[in-house]
Amino acid sequence: MLSSPTAAEVLHFTVLHTSDEHSSLMPVPLVDYRPGEHDRATGGFARLATLISRIRSQKPDIPALLLSSGDFIGGTPFSWLILNDSSPELEIMHHLGYNATTIGNHEFDYGSHGLANYFIRLQTQGKLLPVIVSNLRAPPDHPINQAGIKENHILELANGLKTGIFALLGRGAHRVSPDAKPLDFVEQHQCAREQVAKLKKAGANVIIALTHAGIAEDRELAGSVAGIDLILGGHEHLQLPAPEKAGNTLIMHSGYYTQNLGQLDLAWDTDSQKLDLLNRQTGAPFLHKIDSNIPEDPQTAAIIEDYRRQLNDFVASFTAGEFADISQIVARSEFALPRNLPFNESTIGNFVTDAMRIETEKLLGERVDFALQANGTIRGGLLVGSDRHNAGKITLFDLISISSMGNGPDKLPGYPLVSLYLTGAEIHRLLEIAVILPQLWGDIYFLQFSGLRYTYDPARTFWMRQVPLLKLPWPSGKSVISAERLVKLGETADQDVYEPFPDDGSKLYHLVTTHYLANYLPMVGTRLPKLKLTVKNKHGKEVNLDDSIIRENTREFKVWEATARYIASFDQSADNLPTIPTRYQKIEGRINTGQGEWLWFWPLLTAIIILVVLLMLAISLIRRRKKSGHPVGQPDLSN
Repeated sequence: MLSSPTAAEVLHFTVLHTSDEHSSLMPVPLVDYRPGEHDRATGGFARLATLISRIRSQKPDIPALLLSSGDFIGGTPFSWLILNDSSPELEIMHHLGYNATTIGNHEFDYGSHGLANYFIRLQTQGKLLPVIVSNLRAPPDHPINQAGIKENHILELANGLKTGIFALLGRGAHRVSPDAKPLDFVEQHQCAREQVAKLKKAGANVIIALTHAGIAEDRELAGSVAGIDLILGGHEHLQLPAPEKAGNTLIMHSGYYTQNLGQLDLAWDTDSQKLDLLNRQTGAPFLHKIDSNIPEDPQTAAIIEDYRRQLNDFVASFTAGEFADISQIVARSEFALPRNLPFNESTIGNFVTDAMRIETEKLLGERVDFALQANGTIRGGLLVGSDRHNAGKITLFDLISISSMGNGPDKLPGYPLVSLYLTGAEIHRLLEIAVILPQLWGDIYFLQFSGLRYTYDPARTFWMRQVPLLKLPWPSGKSVISAERLVKLGETADQDVYEPFPDDGSKLYHLVTTHYLANYLPMVGTRLPKLKLTVKNKHGKEVNLDDSIIRENTREFKVWEATARYIASFDQSADNLPTIPTRYQKIEGRINTGQGEWLWFWPLLTAIIILVVLLMLAISLIRRRKKSGHPVGQPDLSN
């Protein structure tokens, strides 16, 4: 029994929530997935469908809302089907009965026009669920205006409760959405105030905000805007064990990759106009883990199987048949390569950047000094089989999922690699940028490196983290204590040979990264000129990024292709599968923190010396005046 006022005064309802689904149609790792059997793979929309149906059927008299906080696109190769004129994620979510979703930064992985086409396809098929974005502003001629996006939405539940929903893309999420242009997103707090007022005026009892912004921005929103009863957030892949309470606002983040389903059992008191959380009374968990204990819904599984066949055909079409099945076993490893510690070197980061550097060397036939990739575009660790029948095995799907995001000017899947040249001074500036960005904007900006080893002191990053009025950081340019480049690869990581390289313009160094990341790095110098980087070719001439894309027989060379080729180059085991070398079992010390001298030591010492010199000059002047018999501070009138 629920402990609550009488039924006439209290309206009960349930909110089910997911976020950051990231094209996770099937359970992961795919190598562990065995349909219809108990396995160790987790997630998947077919299992989620069963769980949603089960929760709804258990309490048929209590209405349940099913909502998402965005980033339903990107993260696995299933998102590639968007480039093949499909919209798999929202078609399945429409099938599952989602009441509304919003957009996240990864909805723009294929550009703002690509997103508009994604929605319009579903519209024409009658399969577009309500998509809400309140702070979106688009040019009048942009096709997104015909895509059915709503500013807000009111849902009247079977018990008469009116829920008003608005949605926001946050500052941080917008910052990492360069391909959202020419769309813009207005300041969220004022927009939220306007939406709360509109929804209240339209008769909404409960106000729900779907946000793709991260927990810090959600807390700001709750503290700055009155009248929001519930914030359902995403973006940072956070799994809150229970909702947070900020004033009268509940905040919930329910995880990512269809690994969990959030459940909030709620009651709206019509007299006090307050929302009560009842999970502890009802016994419902705040988070349901989605695993093989939940059987798959057959209809949803059939839709996904159809998409799997489409993906196989699509991959075969642009790889000339080299890969024809995403489930095929391509390698083995005695260990996983995780990306589990934020703001740190990772084994998967070392593997991906080594693949970029080494496979580009082979393709171009010339030395590549350095490669770098951001944590935000390494979508997780490399998972390996953990059951007896597949222990240590790696599927193509699990391998390329770590680098499957985006596309290039060729409109084929994956971010292309670019070949750039920077001076030694610019590489040192790049390392300063690598230290600054994560401290300002989080782990997704943390850079992984190949061919390079460096040590930095985080405490020496800024003279001032934000200059008043200018609202800009004041970097010191002195956080990097040492930097070395790899000159000889050893049999094992501890036998690698590094040497320092000069912090000057005497030599150009060859750098490989992704087209996506290369767009960002020079932008730092436009606001902080001391950290300016100029993209050059091997002759030292400034070049356009599109002209720097690495191509093989005119086709763009992608990150995921580099990892597939790199893993295929390893020595084979007894079962004729290439095996990941043990050097990737642990980190190698490519990125290290240390302690340099206090940043303000020399400025302070200089200031003290200047003061001492001035004081000594003043004392000397006083003594001379006293000797000459003239009072100090009075003019000499003897002449």
